[in-house]
Amino acid sequence: MQHWLKTIGHAHWSLPDAWLSTDDGLERVHSTGFPRRPRILIGERLVYYAAGWRVIFAIVEATSEPHSVEHPRWPWRVAVEPLLLVPLLSNAPPVEAIGVAARSMSQQSHIRLDPDHYLRAIEAIASIAAGGVHTEPRPSPSRRSGEAAASPGRDRGRG
Repeated sequence: MQHWLKTIGHAHWSLPDAWLSTDDGLERVHSTGFPRRPRILIGERLVYYAAGWRVIFAIVEATSEPHSVEHPRWPWRVAVEPLLLVPLLSNAPPVEAIGVAARSMSQQSHIRLDPDHYLRAIEAIASIAAGGVHTEPRPSPSRRSGEAAASPGRDRGRG
């Protein structure tokens, strides 16, 4: 079984902090999009990475083979089942907590994770329920110095 780190969002659009309460939040926990046909198989696990926030916030399991859909940016979809998730991105652990540099995800829709990184992801996300990794909320991408603000109204990324 393979494990994957899957980017949600892109350079011009980031998820809102309360991503799960948005109109398409529930869709994200049941399906995810790709720009090209992924090599993800049923039963494989994906760790969601929030672009812009540089955090991991969910672990899902693929429940379908990749299938094509009519979407200009994400023409391939995989149905998924949520296993663990953090509803507020400001409470989610940084991707570096699993031993992966944020720059590894630059211009990538997904990358393969080794088993050790996947186990670290489970521990990092589960630690939120056990008392949290952070004592202070993380700033939103638009408040970080040196980074361009996200444009939520433009090209709503659904990947």
